[in-house]
Amino acid sequence: MTPNILICQSERELETLFATDFIAHIDGKKTQTLRLFYEEIADLLEIPDFGFNLDALNDSLNDLQWLEDERIVIYVTSTNEFISKERDPAKLGSVLSILDATAEDWKWVDDDDEITEKKEIVIVFEDSSRIRKLLDQESIDYKQMSELK
Repeated sequence: MTPNILICQSERELETLFATDFIAHIDGKKTQTLRLFYEEIADLLEIPDFGFNLDALNDSLNDLQWLEDERIVIYVTSTNEFISKERDPAKLGSVLSILDATAEDWKWVDDDDEITEKKEIVIVFEDSSRIRKLLDQESIDYKQMSELK
C-alpha cells in the first residue's frame, strides 16, 4: 500500500498526479511557527470554527465534510522553513504524526460510517533533507512521488 506521505521534487511533478484534485499549498516560509501553520491550513481548507491547537487540527482533518472535493492534497513547500521557529520542536513531530494518521484513517472509512462523504487526504512535502530526517525521527513511512509512476 502507498504510504500516506509523499515527497516530490517539483510542483510540476505534483500536478502530473493531482491536477484535478483540491491542492492546499502551504508555503513553509509563511508557516514558520505552529500558529502560522494553523492560520494557513484553517484558511486554505476553509475550516469553520478552528481552535488553533493540535486537537482541533486532528478533529478538522477527520471531518472535512464542508469541502466538496473527494481528494484533498496538502502540499508543503519550503520544508526547510516549515514550523522551524516553534519554541517546542516536538510539536512539529506531533503535526507530522497527525497528518500521517489522518490520511491513514480516511483509507478505512466505510460507506456505513456516520460520515456522509468519504474523503482521501494525500500529504505531499517538497523534498529536503530536513523533512526526511523529521519523518524518519517520527518513524513515518514516505515514498518519492516519482516511484508511483
